[in-house]
Amino acid sequence: MGLKHIHESEIILSDLTPAKILLDGSGILKLGNFCLSKAKGETLEETISFLSDSEETGEDKSLGDFNSMRKRFQGNLAYKAPEIVQGSETSVSSDLWALGCVLYYMYTGNPPFFSESNTELAEMLLNQELPPPRKTCPPSPDFQSLLNGLLTKNPEKRFGWTELLDHAFWKQLKQENNKEEVSFKMGHAPSSCSSFSESKPPISSNTNALTRTPCNTDTHEQQSMEQMFSGQLRNDQALQKTITVKDSPDEWDIDAGDDDPEPTGVEQMCQTLQLNKSYKSDNSKELRPKSGVDDDSTETIFLHSYSATTRGNPSTSDSPNNIGSAEICSKADMADRVRSLLYNESDLTVTPIIDNPKIVKSASVRFDPKTLCVPAYSVEKLISLSEEEWSGFLLQLCSSLEEQRPSTTQPSSQSTAIRSKLNLLCYLCCVAGHTTIANKLINSTLLLVLTKELRKAPNWDLRSKVLRLMGLLALHCSHLEESSHICEAVSMLADLLRENLKNSKLKQFLIPPLGEFLYLICSQEEKRGSPEGLCFVPAAAYTGLMRSLREGVAQAKMEMVEGSFQTVSCCGWKPVQDDAVNHHMIAKVIENISTVVSGPSHPLVTTEMGAALWYLFTHSTVEAVRVTAISSLSRLTRVNPAVFLSVLDTCGPAAVMEGMGGTGARVQQHLLTAVATVLLTSTTQTRRISQNQDLVLKVLRCLESPSTVTRGKALLLLLLLTQDNKQTLLYCCQNRLVLYLERDLRKAIPVRNNPSQSGYLCQCLDLLIIHLSAAAQAIMDDNLNLLRGVVGRRHPSKAQSKQLKQTLPTMCVVLDLLSSQIFRAKIVTKDFLIQMGFMLNFITTVDSNELDLTLFMGATIAEELIRTTLSIVEVLSQHYALISTYHSIVVQDLLPPLTSLAFSKNAEWSVFVLKVLSELSLVLLVQDDDHTKEKEERTRQKKEMEKTGENAAEGREDGKLSGQILSLLSKSLLLRYDILLAATEPIPLYALKLLVSLTEHNAQICRLISQGRILPMVFHLIMANSVTSGIVQTGIVLLCNLSGNTVFDQQLQYHEGLIKVVVSTFSEITSLFLDGERRAGRKVNHLLLQAFFELLHNILKQTSAVVRAALQSQRLSHPAAETEAAEKLLVANRPLSQLSTLLIQMLPTENQEVWEESVQCLSLLVQLYAGEGHNCLSPSGLQSLSQMLRVHMQAETPRMQRTALKIIKRLIQTADRSAWSDSPEGAELIAVLQDMTSSNRCHADVAPLVAEMLQDILGP
Repeated sequence: MGLKHIHESEIILSDLTPAKILLDGSGILKLGNFCLSKAKGETLEETISFLSDSEETGEDKSLGDFNSMRKRFQGNLAYKAPEIVQGSETSVSSDLWALGCVLYYMYTGNPPFFSESNTELAEMLLNQELPPPRKTCPPSPDFQSLLNGLLTKNPEKRFGWTELLDHAFWKQLKQENNKEEVSFKMGHAPSSCSSFSESKPPISSNTNALTRTPCNTDTHEQQSMEQMFSGQLRNDQALQKTITVKDSPDEWDIDAGDDDPEPTGVEQMCQTLQLNKSYKSDNSKELRPKSGVDDDSTETIFLHSYSATTRGNPSTSDSPNNIGSAEICSKADMADRVRSLLYNESDLTVTPIIDNPKIVKSASVRFDPKTLCVPAYSVEKLISLSEEEWSGFLLQLCSSLEEQRPSTTQPSSQSTAIRSKLNLLCYLCCVAGHTTIANKLINSTLLLVLTKELRKAPNWDLRSKVLRLMGLLALHCSHLEESSHICEAVSMLADLLRENLKNSKLKQFLIPPLGEFLYLICSQEEKRGSPEGLCFVPAAAYTGLMRSLREGVAQAKMEMVEGSFQTVSCCGWKPVQDDAVNHHMIAKVIENISTVVSGPSHPLVTTEMGAALWYLFTHSTVEAVRVTAISSLSRLTRVNPAVFLSVLDTCGPAAVMEGMGGTGARVQQHLLTAVATVLLTSTTQTRRISQNQDLVLKVLRCLESPSTVTRGKALLLLLLLTQDNKQTLLYCCQNRLVLYLERDLRKAIPVRNNPSQSGYLCQCLDLLIIHLSAAAQAIMDDNLNLLRGVVGRRHPSKAQSKQLKQTLPTMCVVLDLLSSQIFRAKIVTKDFLIQMGFMLNFITTVDSNELDLTLFMGATIAEELIRTTLSIVEVLSQHYALISTYHSIVVQDLLPPLTSLAFSKNAEWSVFVLKVLSELSLVLLVQDDDHTKEKEERTRQKKEMEKTGENAAEGREDGKLSGQILSLLSKSLLLRYDILLAATEPIPLYALKLLVSLTEHNAQICRLISQGRILPMVFHLIMANSVTSGIVQTGIVLLCNLSGNTVFDQQLQYHEGLIKVVVSTFSEITSLFLDGERRAGRKVNHLLLQAFFELLHNILKQTSAVVRAALQSQRLSHPAAETEAAEKLLVANRPLSQLSTLLIQMLPTENQEVWEESVQCLSLLVQLYAGEGHNCLSPSGLQSLSQMLRVHMQAETPRMQRTALKIIKRLIQTADRSAWSDSPEGAELIAVLQDMTSSNRCHADVAPLVAEMLQDILGP
């Protein structure tokens, strides 16, 4: 289906091979490596031509260059369709041929056509018929039909997607999927795993076990193909909760109890794949095909090659690595969770010691089947042997190896016997790579025969082959019986190692099998849980390893002391190649054994071994040796932290942490792991490292590593360093710790959304976030406790001063965490807001000189504390969602000290508090307004809901809270607000901004302001400052809020001042606006102009409403009181008529918003005061009206056109016709009106109005 999706996206893969089909850790199949892909319709020549043109021009490209580049785009010939070999372009059909080759390979282990020679392979693709798939079980007819359809040489007859998807081979799989869908819709848990287990036997860890199971040709191929759908297996496995249908079809019950049946078969495999992040086999070669190209190539069958796949460790799955987001209550709980996260799967991976190419490259083992003294059975044949046949074969092996050398002294006879044994050992090396064969051989008498052969072998060539065979048997063995002769083998290897301790070359043969045997014994003991030991291991085995490692280190030290400067580099001694290989092998042995050892009493788990490994890590010049050495040391530390603790005590933390700089990610991971493991047990070392800022900075720099595992371990180490040291936490925050966390969390969100792919870094992030959130609360508690202890003291003690200087600056940590979206919701709680109220009360005592913090910790720290606390309140005010739940706490605990601090003598604090109050009050008043609406709604539905008691209580609570806000603002703030408005800059500006916030959504605040002494101060500030200043702009916005709430019509004592401010300021604003449009100079703020228009429109609209009401009263013969009030208001607002001339001058503007506002305000002025404005129809006014008609009349809506024309009509009717009509500007206006009627420039609904205006002007 992935290939079909690619084809539907108009992409041709062009080179589909098994190597490009990938399986991720969660079991999802993915296609990779699209380097040879192309779009549909694109040709190879076009691609090559494009690449050639992109290179340097001016050089002639020969045909040879073109053919050379074409070969680079050829890909894997074994999976190419015949038409591609003939030179055709790749297509969907050729991709389906490659798909058929992949299916053929999945069934047989080989492509359908294969040859070492490309010429021969091309000939086979073009002319040879498809060979039938050969395997122990013959293919089913459906599968054979599927292969034949996909591997048809004629592309026109080859299967397409329709034939492929409708093929009978997929019938069973489709039925199973349909059953799962129906089961899910009917309310039953989908069980794809159970359906697989019914259709096939459980999958064992050994792929060759399939050959011993009964063969079912109807389902065998489907069983193999179902592995391709392991992604669906994983998705279905995530739905393991039992879903049952209740009585009602709408009711669903999801039960996740512990009563589920035991998983069997493939269900267990599915759960294993879900829990483990990567699939690992106990034997790397189990995943490799065991059959050759054909039956005659016997040598190729038994070629033994090393696979880089690592061996799994059963102990790694036992560590609980799932860290939830629940709160951690104790330090011990936090330590346990850190300990469970420190060692992940990559830290405990076990890799082979023998035939490991990273240590030393070994040649492939080959044998001659013609001269072999036993039958050259293949692995499949050996597995299928009966017990009797196997016993006979084993007897032949032992007798061939135990055969005595001939008595003749002829060298040719001796060499022939030796070659025969070597050939037999090579054969055994080839078949020992299979787990089943290795288990049988190592638990038989063959191991004892091989042990004896080590002692009596005539030369080391024969011994080396025996040692290699023993090592391979130990490597691939998965089960060790008690009757095995492994003790004798280990004793013999230990003796040989002791005898050849000075021979570096021979130790390369002895150490790998000895290490594999020791690891096998330890892993088997760990599996069986036998602390007394599965078998006896002589102490000489471990002693030989330790002596080999220590003597190599001692020899290096001696070389340095003796002055071998030629072999000394910047990082220490440079050992010879043999020593480096031996050291690498020994370190690998220790690494593997320490992975499965659980007790500190093991002979290898010593401080001496830790010191030797540390010296090897710091002084080796081979990177692979350094990585293995530090990995071994890290794993020994896991078993016994005292191993690495002795290194820290001896070398010092600085030298240890120095190893993190300039190294690879793996070295950093192991160092961080070892250090963190020690810190979990040693408070002394934790204190030493956390108090050294340079060392902490090195850990922080690890957060810049590209490796997510390295960053995760650095987070765990930082958690331990900051757990009991708030100063270290402050230093980390100052060095961008929060920024690192935000970056990693953003990258981890896609992974976090998929629970089955929750990464290691996500778990470490969750744990550190929990720790830091709790640390913020602890910092608040510590600071409040210290401040409570110094309140009322005139002369602080030295201890108090020291504690305050160390603790109070940590408030910056709370600010940094609260400023991050990661921690806000976790930190802000009811208790936190109450603590912030206490902190603000302490600051008010400092401002009122009741508490002098400068005596305790100096002026700088005291000011920083106040600034940080206010910044925290600012963050709270900027995030409404944080405090919406705690509305009452904010009003009762935060607002009172803030209103007091607004009048601080410190101008900086006063400005800061005013800004915070502007944000906070806006949030509270908006929420209070919402509560009022909700209360009204509840009152309206009170009878229907029948919750009288509860609703009444809620209503009383809302009314009480609203009354508290108004009472607090009126008594503590507004009553003394004139002090703020009369203060020095910039306090008045921010005081006005606070008033704007208060009046934005609350009419009661507007009434409180209008009744006090605030308005005259506002008028004075506006008149005393330039219109371009922030004070004027903010003041005008405030007046707009007040005018919109109908305040001024009730307060006539302030109306005269308002009209004076509007007339004076608007004239200046208009002048600046017109000058700015004529000259590209300083332009007036557009928002200021809009605010003035809004203010003017509100005043005129209110006046028009009063006049309209008075006129209605006259028609209804009501008392003349309303008429008198309207006349007074008209007289008071008469100075506004002076603005008519200014508004007319603004009509020609191209700014649409300004033009519309000007028309609306001028319309109201003309209606109220006709043409009382000074020279409304002056030449400049007439010119402005004419220009407006040209600019706006054609593009505007009929309503706006009608409004503009009514303004002109009203002005013409109230003015003397002779005063303007004879002027050139008047004639121009008449001509524009005439042109509008003749050219249809105006809307049809407006044309009669234009004609009526012309009739009034020109007469009948």
